[in-house]
Amino acid sequence: TATGTDAASVGGSASKIAASYAMDNGLTLSASVQDEDGTAEDDNTLGLSYAMGDITVGYTTIRPGSAGSFGDEWDFSVAYAAGAVGASFATDETDATTFIFDYALGGGASAFAAMHDKAGTNDDLTAIGLNFAF
Repeated sequence: TATGTDAASVGGSASKIAASYAMDNGLTLSASVQDEDGTAEDDNTLGLSYAMGDITVGYTTIRPGSAGSFGDEWDFSVAYAAGAVGASFATDETDATTFIFDYALGGGASAFAAMHDKAGTNDDLTAIGLNFAF
């Protein structure tokens, strides 16, 4: 994929190129390059995910800005999906963690519970609810 903008409302010029390749053995490789004028958000990423039946494990290493190195930032996730149940856990280098549990009720409805905790901040979130798709 390739995306770009020059809209002043989003901070000026920005572009991103991303690619992924899914192999027959459940492994998916991905990479991206992002450039935003005048910001420190120029991230390059290398990632992989591996699906093992009902479980998928993912890891992305991130090179932040022009002075950073790969591994300075990273994301790790584990997801489980079987039948009506879906659950996931994600964390990163800042100890921000997210847990999500979802249960399909049928007829386009699902119940969910989610928790996000970012260590050392008051930006925590807990939510319980229902989703409806018509």
